[in-house]
Amino acid sequence: MIPARFCIHCGRERLLGASFCAGCGWEFDTLAAPPVPLAAELLALPPAEPELLPAEPYPIAFRLAEQPAQRRVTVIFRLPLAIPHVLLWLALAVFSTVLAIISWPLALAIGRLPRPLHRFQAAVLGYVTRVAAYLCLADDRWPAPPWRDGAGGPVAVTVAPPLPLSRLRTLAVPLLAIPAMITAILFGVVAWMLGVGAWFAIIAIGRLPRPIHDMLDLSLGFQARTLGYFPLLLTGVYPWFEHGPLLLPSRR
Repeated sequence: MIPARFCIHCGRERLLGASFCAGCGWEFDTLAAPPVPLAAELLALPPAEPELLPAEPYPIAFRLAEQPAQRRVTVIFRLPLAIPHVLLWLALAVFSTVLAIISWPLALAIGRLPRPLHRFQAAVLGYVTRVAAYLCLADDRWPAPPWRDGAGGPVAVTVAPPLPLSRLRTLAVPLLAIPAMITAILFGVVAWMLGVGAWFAIIAIGRLPRPIHDMLDLSLGFQARTLGYFPLLLTGVYPWFEHGPLLLPSRR
């Protein structure tokens, strides 16, 4: 006869070799399947959940802090208020593009971006990102000028010191950057569309909804990393979507 596996009185599972139920004391009969060995019971642990790996470091760190509320007056008149920054943004974009063209042969020659050019382009990248966040209503504060790093504000772009650049990859960076540039342009279209939705949402509820904030965080962060890769040459690491800690050069 096959020994019982479960108690027919209380339903408790039978331990290996037991004649009576450990729960209610009922005597087991021999009409059911064999019991599960005790060792198997102890070893049948639930599978462990996979660990969340920390984000990999990247030479350009972006942070967009969520703001609990925004002022409706500044949101209504956001475009007129942003005109001075837009004009400065356009002037810096032209000057920065000229410097990027000059920086390319220099980076090929010495294997890294010269520190003065790196410092200037990093400041431009931080400023244009803060202005973009201001225009898209991701940030309610007046953008910090390019000669300030904007530390302490909701929008922060931190660039690691100059890192060595692969000459071969730097030579081919205009072609390599095409997929990232197309993606960044599409993210830009999404960001402006989200800005329109954010305008109506903030007027209605006085704050930026969390889903719009998260999408703007993704869009602006990827755009900043793409501009840092090309044309500014602040890093030779290909841009990605995930935020991560700042990659610092190793000390030797």
